[in-house]
Amino acid sequence: MMFKHLEENRQSELNYCIGLTENLEEPTKSLVQNTFTKNINGMVKNEKNYYMTRIAELLLSSVVIAINVIPLELLAALKIPVILLDARIWTILFSVCILFCIALDSLFQFRDTWQKQYELVQELKNECLKYNYKLGAYIEDMEQMEQKIIFLQRFLELTGEKYSLFEYHKKQKKETKTIEVKKQEQKEIEKQEVA
Repeated sequence: MMFKHLEENRQSELNYCIGLTENLEEPTKSLVQNTFTKNINGMVKNEKNYYMTRIAELLLSSVVIAINVIPLELLAALKIPVILLDARIWTILFSVCILFCIALDSLFQFRDTWQKQYELVQELKNECLKYNYKLGAYIEDMEQMEQKIIFLQRFLELTGEKYSLFEYHKKQKKETKTIEVKKQEQKEIEKQEVA
């Protein structure tokens, strides 16, 4: 309920991004959609975690202040046991909880991760738009296969993959030639066996 707007934004962002990939062919389409889904879901999760730790810190800090400001006589009138009236114990307890929230945020870096994922999603959306409307590197005169290769290369660069599609394409051609050579050899062996 508290983060309903984040869920609505997540769903609309997912729908928009998946719509951008409609012109892509498989398996590229699946790769791009999975990357969008993973990053958008991670972005929303990290944003929620960031806000939850900040809200918890704010509430716990307010409690620490309230404990030290409220007069003990007021609490004694409520017939609260004396051990529970020691403000030092509560201050220490809530301060430890605040430190725990800060440590969680520092350890997992929710805000930084959320913003990096947001930037990546925006860059990927821009690249999909350029590909769909043949802008920038995807000029109209270029062959469809070249456009796909450039798109995949850019996509992998943006997602941080240490991988070159041009090298992959060369490797695929080499493997295809090797398979064709083996098929030819197999046919020759079969011809010799028949003769």
